[in-house]
Amino acid sequence: MNCKHFLVFLFCYFFSVAAFSQTTLITEKIDSIHWSVDRYLGFDPQQNQYAIEDNVLLKRTKNQIAVYKNLELGKIDHVDFQNPLQIVVFYKEFNTIILLDNQLNEIKQIDFNLNPTLIQLEAVGLSAQNQLWLFDGNNNRLGLYATSTDHTKWISVPSSNSLMGYASDYNYFYWIDSSKRVYASSIYGNLSTIGFVPKYESIQLINSNTALYFIEQELYLYEIEKGTSMKIKITENFVDNFFFKDGILAIFTQNKITNYKLILP
Repeated sequence: MNCKHFLVFLFCYFFSVAAFSQTTLITEKIDSIHWSVDRYLGFDPQQNQYAIEDNVLLKRTKNQIAVYKNLELGKIDHVDFQNPLQIVVFYKEFNTIILLDNQLNEIKQIDFNLNPTLIQLEAVGLSAQNQLWLFDGNNNRLGLYATSTDHTKWISVPSSNSLMGYASDYNYFYWIDSSKRVYASSIYGNLSTIGFVPKYESIQLINSNTALYFIEQELYLYEIEKGTSMKIKITENFVDNFFFKDGILAIFTQNKITNYKLILP
């Protein structure tokens, strides 16, 4: 190979590597955990794992598996475990929220069917200052519920578009409406319209500008404002569920949780 051809080869090689790196995020495998459950949910800041088996909530620590069962309330729709000391369990069918301690002992049951004002819960999450995020499906509006006073404060105006997906932390609530538009609201009611999400089979909103979504057996990172996607490289061919937090991507498939290190750009 002469010098000219060699330089062309190097150029093509590095160009292809650069192009690949711009469209694909590389992960680093950390470990794997075998756990036979119906639905894997994710992990909390203390690395405790959460899942559902036969509509029973499971919390797996290093030493034990705690259990919470309340079959009378129907299917568990959502679990918020960002604070391991106050876990929120949402039973959508019965319009009810359960608050649990770190051992999954029941602290409080909140039945919104008994509320003087009709509220049809579509989304629930833990917020700051002893409050819960609420999304009312009757008017498609967002509110904050004070667990100490049982008072609800509405912080958004009603909308004609229904809720399709959501995520929350202590200070912000993020949601996707039926037009695939993404919104973010602070606890003070400051509302932002961010952009749109692409077609997906499942999605996790990470923050106001970042989401992970899964479609056709591929996992992607999506920048909402730019409308751009980057494929995430993992070894699994079939994925049942995924969860991302603090640089750790958990992939659940075939009764196994595989944890990857993933650095977002």
